[in-house]
Amino acid sequence: MRREPSTMPDRTVSRIFKSGRFVALAIAAALPAGLAFAETRLLQSPAMRVDIDSQTGKWSLVDKTSGVRWPSEGAAGAGAAGGLASEFAKTAASPHRVRLETAGGAAVNFELVDDGRALEIRYEGEAVGDVRVLDDALAVTAADEGYAVVPCREGLLIPAASGVAFSQTFGASDYEGCHMNMIGMIKRGSAIVATWDDAYVFAELKSTLKAGSDGSQRLSAGFNLRPSARAIRLAPLGNGDWNTLAAGYRRIAEAKGLAVTLREKIKQNPHVQLMVGAADFKLWTCLARRMNEESTAEESVRVRWTFDEAAAIAEHLHGDLGIERCLFMLGGWTAGGYDCRHPDNLPANPECGGNDALANAVRRIQRLGFVASLHDNYQDMYRDAASWNPALIEKKPDGSLVTGGRWLGGRAYMVCAPKQVELAMRPQNLPEIQRLFAPWSYFIDTTYAVGPRECSDPAHRIGRNDDIAWKIRLSDEARKLFGIFGSECGREWALPHSDFFEGLVGVSGKYYHNLDPAKLGAMVIPFWEMVYHDCQICWGKYGYSANEAAEFVAHHAICARPLYYHSVPDHLYWKEKPAEGAAPSGDRASYARTDGGWAEGLHPLDAFVKNTQELLGPLYAATAHDRLGRLEFLTPDRRVRRAQYGEGGAATTVVVNFGDGDAAVTSALGGEVLLPPFGLVIEGPWFAGFYAKKWGGREYPGGALFTLQAVEGEDLQTAGKLRIFHGFGDPEIVWKGARYEVAREMVITPGG
Repeated sequence: MRREPSTMPDRTVSRIFKSGRFVALAIAAALPAGLAFAETRLLQSPAMRVDIDSQTGKWSLVDKTSGVRWPSEGAAGAGAAGGLASEFAKTAASPHRVRLETAGGAAVNFELVDDGRALEIRYEGEAVGDVRVLDDALAVTAADEGYAVVPCREGLLIPAASGVAFSQTFGASDYEGCHMNMIGMIKRGSAIVATWDDAYVFAELKSTLKAGSDGSQRLSAGFNLRPSARAIRLAPLGNGDWNTLAAGYRRIAEAKGLAVTLREKIKQNPHVQLMVGAADFKLWTCLARRMNEESTAEESVRVRWTFDEAAAIAEHLHGDLGIERCLFMLGGWTAGGYDCRHPDNLPANPECGGNDALANAVRRIQRLGFVASLHDNYQDMYRDAASWNPALIEKKPDGSLVTGGRWLGGRAYMVCAPKQVELAMRPQNLPEIQRLFAPWSYFIDTTYAVGPRECSDPAHRIGRNDDIAWKIRLSDEARKLFGIFGSECGREWALPHSDFFEGLVGVSGKYYHNLDPAKLGAMVIPFWEMVYHDCQICWGKYGYSANEAAEFVAHHAICARPLYYHSVPDHLYWKEKPAEGAAPSGDRASYARTDGGWAEGLHPLDAFVKNTQELLGPLYAATAHDRLGRLEFLTPDRRVRRAQYGEGGAATTVVVNFGDGDAAVTSALGGEVLLPPFGLVIEGPWFAGFYAKKWGGREYPGGALFTLQAVEGEDLQTAGKLRIFHGFGDPEIVWKGARYEVAREMVITPGG
């Protein structure tokens, strides 16, 4: 028989009867043999109070700062598991810990950790099994003004008032799962964060609707703890919002050693400085050879760029477009071409020029001050590889080989993580690639993208945590050889072992690859930037259309991240006349415009690169060593947003209009500003920019794009010289009461 625990504060059941001891004894005498009163055990710290029923394990937590209780009513269970089906028979308690144990030996520990800032719930005993926990503790409603924050790519804010029912699992480090080991919940203006350290944690957010009155939607976060995952922590953060969650979690991340800053990385390798504010320009893929499913026959072969052409493109970006910083990445340089014959990369394919031509291209690229990077892959193996060996492939429990995707090279097979390191560090792989070509950066595909893996091969059996450990080893080895290392998508555990992520900010011009925020009633917020902006260089991945990219550009602006360019036409594209078509039009094509601006008459790709890099490159350079300290919603629909990077006079602010209509805002430099859809205004000490219909008292009916940078002087206000870039629209700008006509770009001397 189970009973509800006492909810009376600061009392145990025995204390209830202290004024009536005879009555208590009489009741006790009448109880059936073996049944005794359970006590409500109490754990307290300055941050929280936790009441625990020693018989049922039911508990509740009160945030002492906000006064908010989790759960709001009743009590939460100790966890659902096979070994916890019976009531607890033993209790051991100390001021900071309560341990409950069943007769079968399964136990749950409630312990105050982190100097009393967090409650850890830990499970012990082989009899426990998999555990499901916290669904009943971490539940919020529309009436609570509740919501969840999920660190999936940039981040999701999921309100409990969306009217959308769903169930979505976010596995630890899974593809579009939790990219940080946390979930945040808010109710009645009080924040709490759940954290963990094991890759076998699977968070499930569930939204249920009930017909009836307001507040009938319920949003809960439950956690499945499988094999090795035995603990989860709850840290109440007091009154606050998404900003509070980010600051609270950053402290936790620092304690774990995850928050290795960009300053530290630059100190270790000065070449990383060249990546600050850099565009990501990828030739994807130099040689595109398509094989059949079995990798036994060619279906097509196409040389998109020779290595000489690759270097010429980099020189064009630098010399003709004035791009000063760039990560210039080559895919498809390997033997056989992109996604073919892995892991046997050498020699560089002769179709594009061979080893000598690639080495020369890398030298030419890096002579510009660009960072050359080569794209590689050690997860996928193909049957036509010289090193093909089924012994290296992951195995299912029945011993069969684990297959991957169908890529250019045919059907891929998944190499087990320790074997990936073994293959990569063969003399003919990474060491020889570094010796031959000496790029300052290396990129190993999929390493941080694919979720943690398992392998059942007895010769190299691994679980999800082992897989991550081997991926860290691969990252460290590559980084030691090349200096700068990056991989796809990104996870927080990779921060101390890498310098850049490609795919975290967005995918194919969208926020996500497979996940649809609308199906969760969610909005995308730059939560990653609120926790880790100062720790890693990040871009998106996969191609997209510049004529549809205005929202994507605006998203990068609120994230203070430079853009990436992976949809590059073949060969020396700017020398070819582009296909005839209508000029870019409509709100979503805004940043592809050239009318009256710097890039008028240039190739469409060059125009888009110039407009967006002039805007986003300096923005990231200005904020690279700061976190997004405060994110605000300026309108009730939350579609006009303001982000502040840094503090005080050194802060840079970004305001973006994600709405369908114009939005009026005010700024220190621009005064009354009118933002069109996907318009923005940026203001910092030495850099400012806007795409607006009104700024500085000047109206731009069709919208105009300008940036301003201090050339001489400490900031824009005192600069002896100021560089003004004009992207498109009316060329006149007003600065400190003076009017300037800027056709393309101009250096002005204010007051001179």
